[in-house]
Amino acid sequence: MEIRVIIADDHAIIREGLKSLLEKKGITVSAIAKNGREAIELAVLHHPDLVIMDISMPDLNGVEATAAIRREVPHIKIIGLSMHSGKNIIDKMFSAGASGYILKDSAFEELHDAIKEVLKGNFYLTPSIARMYVNSEANTFQTLEDIQKSKEISKKEREVLQLVAEGLTTRDIAERLNLSVKTVESHRRNMMKKLSIFTIAGLTKFAIQEGIIAIE
Repeated sequence: MEIRVIIADDHAIIREGLKSLLEKKGITVSAIAKNGREAIELAVLHHPDLVIMDISMPDLNGVEATAAIRREVPHIKIIGLSMHSGKNIIDKMFSAGASGYILKDSAFEELHDAIKEVLKGNFYLTPSIARMYVNSEANTFQTLEDIQKSKEISKKEREVLQLVAEGLTTRDIAERLNLSVKTVESHRRNMMKKLSIFTIAGLTKFAIQEGIIAIE
């Protein structure tokens, strides 16, 4: 049975390397995305079996893109691919709808195993970090504290937050999100009030801690 995947990563070397390795295993790479927004568009267009999703991408990160794809095309499976092993980011990725999470320093065979497991309907987490993050009592990755924090700001506010943290101006954000400048300013004010953070530096730090952006 043909397996069709989309690769979403902002690094060309990783994209092309994964494409070559996957095709050698007989897996069809339907499309390649450079950021989260492209990943969503291509997933809706191609309806692949699976998306290999980088977490830290410009414009829209992998967590938000994963949530959007799962809303638009629920049958698509998603495996997060990242250099970050922090519990907070992993929790958010699974909460967004991912079925697997692989570290970028893993061997390709591990990714291949993850693809097979996820397409069977199972979950997969890099074994080297699994014991550190699985909550054996609740059998879940997400804590009540994480759920509460993720609900503090809206989806649109999170999009604005990422772009603010990436250094875009209010006008640039308005153009990127197809909003008015006043609407962007309103989202930013509401977000700052909810988080009790009133500086760009503070918002950037929060975005990094929450896995919305990452310094690589």
